[in-house]
Order: sequence, then structure tokens, then C-alpha cells
Amino acid sequence: GMIRKLRETGHAIILISHRMPDVFAVADRVAVLRRGRKVADKPIAETSPEEVTGLITGAIEVA
Repeated sequence: GMIRKLRETGHAIILISHRMPDVFAVADRVAVLRRGRKVADKPIAETSPEEVTGLITGAIEVA
């Protein structure tokens, strides 16, 4: 879609979503905020949907 086309042309994209398939389909990097604090910021290749979900929910404290 449009996000992929913009990304391919070098545009920076900020995607805010809790839908992991969407995030992992287009992101190069993921940052996770929980209760206003950044708990993770890493390349998408170094994480998994399960880890990101755990960070969002608090099941994992900090990456």
C-alpha cells in the first residue's frame, strides 16, 4: 500500500499501532511506550511480535 511506497522512496514513516502484523510488515525499527515511558527502541530484526506485545502489556519490563 501507500506506506510501503513512501518507505521505498526514502520517506520516514511513523506508524502508531498495536497490530503486530502491520508493524512487522513495514517497520525497520520499533519503539514501545508504556504509560508515557519508552521501554524499548530497537531494530525490527532484533525483536519479535511476542516480545513487542509483552513490552506493550508490561509482561516484559524493559528490552
